[in-house]
Formats: sequence, C-alpha cells, structure tokens
Amino acid sequence: MVTMKNEKTRQLLRCIPMVLVMTGIFVFSCMPGEESGNTSRGFLMAIAHIVEGITHRDFTTESIEAWHHFIRKGAHFTEYAVLGMTVVYAFGEKLKKAKRIIPVALGICTFYAATDEFHQYFVANRVGSVSDVLLDSAGTLTGIVIFLLITRRKRAKLTEL
Repeated sequence: MVTMKNEKTRQLLRCIPMVLVMTGIFVFSCMPGEESGNTSRGFLMAIAHIVEGITHRDFTTESIEAWHHFIRKGAHFTEYAVLGMTVVYAFGEKLKKAKRIIPVALGICTFYAATDEFHQYFVANRVGSVSDVLLDSAGTLTGIVIFLLITRRKRAKLTEL
C-alpha cells in the first residue's frame, strides 16, 4: 500500500531531473557572451577536428562560423527538448492525460525560456531574444511529444505481456 508520505517523496524525486536541467540552463545563461561563445566554439572545434581527420578536408573560417551559429541554436532546441521531457516526467502522473500535460508542460517551459531570455539582458555581452524563446518552445514541444510517444509505446508493450 502506498502511503501519502511515500507518494510525496516519489513526486519530489520525479522533480529532480527537471530542477537539474533548469539549473544547467541557468548556469549556461549566466556565462558572459564571450565565455558562452568560446564554450560552444570549443565544442564545434572538437567536432570539426574529428570530421577533418575523417574526410581529410579543412573547414574554412566562414564555414566554422556558420556551423557555430547552428550549434548554438541547436543547443537551445536540445536543452529545452530535454527540459520538456523532464517536466512531463515530473508532472505527467499527476495530470494523467496527454491532453492536459502537453499545454501545462509547454507553458512551464515557455515561461522558463522567457525568464531565461530576460535574465540574459543582465549578463555581460548577452541579449534576450524572442526568437530564442520560440526556438526553445519548439524544442520543448518536440521533447514532450518524443517522451509521450516513448512512454506510450512502453505501456503498450507492458499490456501485451
């Protein structure tokens, strides 16, 4: 028998991944513009080095900069996709139906994205962007849908057994 205390503990534990992802997003947003750019540029240079080794072709400065923009926007999309998944994980059992969890999770993540972009106005060499909030929201919705499809498939397999 599940007691009320066990249920509250379980719910609290389900929130931990969401809080960790939100903390990670906040930490990255606290980085001054130059440091943030150097972090993503370092990641890109590591990938470019591997690809250059495989293809035996060198990337131009222009292509590196184009890819840098893509990597930064891809990071926005991906971190919010993961956030969307963790929000559904945290609150999905309480809201039970996908019809309710999708707008709630999307609302939570979009609000977080908007506050994150506002926060960046106060960080050196960073700016907030409405287009980033939209990109974050698209990532969130993608993460939510992926999570719901995976869990639905798992549930269907369990009922087949």
